[in-house]
Amino acid sequence: MVKSWLFEIFSYPYDPDPAKFDPQLCKELYDWKLESWVAAEDQGFDGVFFSEHHFTPYSISPSPNLLVATLAQRTTRMHIGVMANITAFHNPRRLAEEGAMLDHLTGGRLEVGLGRGVDEPEFIREGVKMEETRARFEESVALIQAAWKEPTWSFHGEFYNYENVGIWPRPLRPELPIWVTALSPNTVAWAAKNNFRFTSVFSPTEQMRTIFDGYKKAAADAGREAQPSDMGVCRNVFIADSEQEARDLAEPAFNALFAAFKEAAVFHDLDNVPAGYEHYQSFFRPFAGDDVSFDALVAMGAICVGTPQTVRDQIVDQIETIGCGNFLNWGSFGNLTKEQTMRSYQLFGEHVAPALRSLNV
Repeated sequence: MVKSWLFEIFSYPYDPDPAKFDPQLCKELYDWKLESWVAAEDQGFDGVFFSEHHFTPYSISPSPNLLVATLAQRTTRMHIGVMANITAFHNPRRLAEEGAMLDHLTGGRLEVGLGRGVDEPEFIREGVKMEETRARFEESVALIQAAWKEPTWSFHGEFYNYENVGIWPRPLRPELPIWVTALSPNTVAWAAKNNFRFTSVFSPTEQMRTIFDGYKKAAADAGREAQPSDMGVCRNVFIADSEQEARDLAEPAFNALFAAFKEAAVFHDLDNVPAGYEHYQSFFRPFAGDDVSFDALVAMGAICVGTPQTVRDQIVDQIETIGCGNFLNWGSFGNLTKEQTMRSYQLFGEHVAPALRSLNV
């Protein structure tokens, strides 16, 4: 069985000039997005993951845990989480407390996503040294797990120190599922060693398979057998009633997303990235210029677009190649409207989700 999730970057698709921010348009955007997430529960989606980004219209979800709490009150079955809370931007004790609260508020449907972060402009504006992110990340995760498991605990690390404290409440469940966003081999191996699930985005299908093979090897070295449910692949998806309609709507929408992504996420100088991010030089280089076409991204599997049958076949082929058990549908992007987005979600739920559910990977 392969689970189907929605993934939301949640961009502000209007004028990017801060002086021209329109609160009414933003309110309408929040309203119809929430409507689409609620509808997803009846459309066959297993859950929703929100994202965390800051300082640009690329995302208006700086505090995604609020979206988790909101959606939890309007749904009963779907699992809900964040992919991912960026640990360097938070006190991990606070993340542990919020996670525990959300586990209760969701009735045990919370999925915890944590990441060290990779978007250089955000770290520059926040004043956090990227060279410290891996150490902060690993220390934060260890602290969060201790806070969830122990009635009282002490923690003494490089960045955080607590003596004989406890959090109230602790989670509803004794073990919360932890996901991490991972592309670099070091993070993938670390996730496998710690029995964390992980997701990746944008990489070609064959490269995704190699990444998962690395995860399985690291899990085996740690004494456990990795399962398909340990990995998810995230793709931009748009479905319409005809191939031409899907292409005509998806291409400009993705181009708008791509432009915002380059501004918000890509390193300014790929020849001189912070220590610990060398892997991302090759990953980001195609996105730094204008040489990645829509057709090329479709060919490499990063975008799945077309009729329900076309997209179903594209995704099934990717899942079988990669061997993963979770598919994250990043289906609301760029300037796609409410009607276009919700029609795409409906078609995915009717034609793609059942095919994934029946797969045995």
